[in-house]
Formats: sequence, structure tokens, C-alpha cells
Amino acid sequence: MPWFIIGFLVMVALRSANLVPTGALPSISHTANVLTILSMAALGLGVDVRMVAKAGPRVTLAVVLSIVALALISLVVIRVLGIA
Repeated sequence: MPWFIIGFLVMVALRSANLVPTGALPSISHTANVLTILSMAALGLGVDVRMVAKAGPRVTLAVVLSIVALALISLVVIRVLGIA
């Protein structure tokens, strides 16, 4: 089991038991957002575009369509929830 899942479950338990001070939540939330952005960037930067291209046009098309679908779904959710 990856360590971050254990850490996530521990934090869920602490928050559920009201052991995390309310005043700390804004800074914890900000830190979580920054770490999420960094991890997503690291995943994206770890992709070797040449290797994806070598996999063939069908794989490349599947990747592109997946990214477009994720972007569209994200935009719809943002609009529906009125986030932006």
C-alpha cells in the first residue's frame, strides 16, 4: 500500500475526530492545493512525448482524446458548480 494512502487515511481520521484545529484548516487546505498542483506537474513532466508518439497513432489519439475529454468534463463541472 502506498505511503500517501496511509497518510491520507490518518488525516481523514484526525479530521473526523476533530483533532485538527479549525484555525489550521486554511493553511492546510492551501498546502494541499499546492502539493496537488506540484504532483500533477511532476506527472505531466515525467511523460516522454516521444515515447507516446512511438507507441503509434492510435495510442497518441487515445491520449489526446482523453486529455480533451478531461478538460471538457472539468469545464462542465466548473460551470455547473459555479466555481468560476
